[in-house]
Amino acid sequence: MEGLEGEHIKKALQKFGQKTIQRAGANLLNGKRGYDTGKLLKSIDYDLAVYLNSFMLKFDYLDYGEAIDKGRKPSSRSQGGVLFKEILGWVQRKRLRPRNKFGQYEAWKNKTQQQRSIAYLVSRKIHRFGYEGTGFFTRAFDYHYKKTLPASIKKAFMLDFEQFMNYTLDQLNNGNNSN
Repeated sequence: MEGLEGEHIKKALQKFGQKTIQRAGANLLNGKRGYDTGKLLKSIDYDLAVYLNSFMLKFDYLDYGEAIDKGRKPSSRSQGGVLFKEILGWVQRKRLRPRNKFGQYEAWKNKTQQQRSIAYLVSRKIHRFGYEGTGFFTRAFDYHYKKTLPASIKKAFMLDFEQFMNYTLDQLNNGNNSN
């Protein structure tokens, strides 16, 4: 049964996947938090497989994207050092510096140690109180799922069904019935 792989469904799901990725990227760029090196933005992708009877659409991004999107709950003391290394790298990339009680930047006394102190304080706060997610991907998915997907899938299914019925009728009319 050549040509009956659900090409209309495939196109509709590809469009849904592309629009969701575009909106998630825009949410990540426009948000106050979550965009640092660009690795997460570049990693957002989808896999689509369409079969005769079913289809599969799976979105994928770097592991820490889940924490950025959904947030993080407070953690127990046993997970103390997991976050520190990543936060230290972030502090160094952002060139965060200590401030005095008047809010003015202070000169570095021991740069490495002060950066480690800032990273420790940030990671301790995240461990104690958690972190509210940005919802960069969830908002994008929900928006396109509710707005466009049901109508486009319904239309695509009808077009694919019509194509299937035409193929079946052609086979019956040409005498290629194998029963």
